[in-house]
Amino acid sequence: MGYASPLPPFFRSPRRLLALGALLLLPAVAPAQAVPRTDTPRGGTLRVTFEPVITTWDEEFTPSGKQAIAAALTNAIPPRWQCFQSSDSLRPIRACRLLTSRVVARAERRETPLIAELGLTNRIALTARLPIVRVKVQQHHDSTAVGFALDSLLTDSTYGFAPILDTRRPQRYFAGDIELGAKYRVVASADYATSLAFVVRLPTGHQDSPNDLLDIPTGDHQTDIEIQAAQEVTLLQRLWLNAAVRAGWQMAGTRARRVGPMSQLLLPRAALAELNWHPGKYAAIDVAPMYRFGPGGGGPFAVGLTVGYWAKQHDAYSYRSAQDSIDVATRLGAPVSASVLSPGTSQRWTRIGVAMTYFGPDVEGSFSFEQTVSGSGGFEPAATVFRIVMRTSRWPF
Repeated sequence: MGYASPLPPFFRSPRRLLALGALLLLPAVAPAQAVPRTDTPRGGTLRVTFEPVITTWDEEFTPSGKQAIAAALTNAIPPRWQCFQSSDSLRPIRACRLLTSRVVARAERRETPLIAELGLTNRIALTARLPIVRVKVQQHHDSTAVGFALDSLLTDSTYGFAPILDTRRPQRYFAGDIELGAKYRVVASADYATSLAFVVRLPTGHQDSPNDLLDIPTGDHQTDIEIQAAQEVTLLQRLWLNAAVRAGWQMAGTRARRVGPMSQLLLPRAALAELNWHPGKYAAIDVAPMYRFGPGGGGPFAVGLTVGYWAKQHDAYSYRSAQDSIDVATRLGAPVSASVLSPGTSQRWTRIGVAMTYFGPDVEGSFSFEQTVSGSGGFEPAATVFRIVMRTSRWPF
């Protein structure tokens, strides 16, 4: 079956991406994102940001529509009949009932990054983002009999998956992907500002396990290169328009996966292999008009809406050597191409939310709430995102 890239035609051309970045530098373009800001710390100043982000979901967008994240597990075990003899000694009756099992799961990812920005000049800054990530999946089944059968199937030597249990405590905390970058504030005036940034994301995160069907990664564990452009426009002294666009190129890495179609949930352990993995390019746009309160519209408080769109092309997989392909074919009894994993790895999502911001000369804080309203590609979480930003600037010496 063929598949199409989720990136709209505009995003598939590097020249058009550069053109979009240039458009963000024009004062006539209003759409924007509230966070991050375009400003940089003053020369010689260290700005520290604490930015916890909590993402939760119990549903996901799939090719079959929106459904619970554990719906595929629920369908893995067919209903079964349980028959029993009544205890009435005078008129014993043999009765039967249909047993079904529903796997209930809720996923949570808490990222707690510490961000440090050092102003080399009043317009140029170096940045470092150091994230700690907590992941947890709460999962259970509501029928003991059928649930036991499901656990037995998952842990059988043929499949070797983790049973239906909450994420164990030692498996919850990991480092995320560290980011290093440089930012240049191109234009800075009372009513308009723009910035450009270059970011390198390092392979320090933790990938999800191919032996746990509901495991959550803390990072991609491969190198990314990202370019960002942002702008801020103030109209009528009260309407604050922030915009951001970013595009990323993900470098090739390796990933352990069970080779088989994404639509096939229970792939045997014999299909497991360490593969060459080249993630698809991605692009994102964020828009957030905000209204500023205070005398003359120049007060430190602002509230508004946020809209974010993110899209990624499909990934490419291949065997690391001809012998790996032969080993998988020998274990499965038939050859399987690693490219069978690519369909369904493309992604799109759109989020809408609200944000509140306080900003001062050396202190800034904000809170935002966003909900994923649409998604497509493979299995995209219908996530709710809470974000808090606390930022302060100090002279380091």
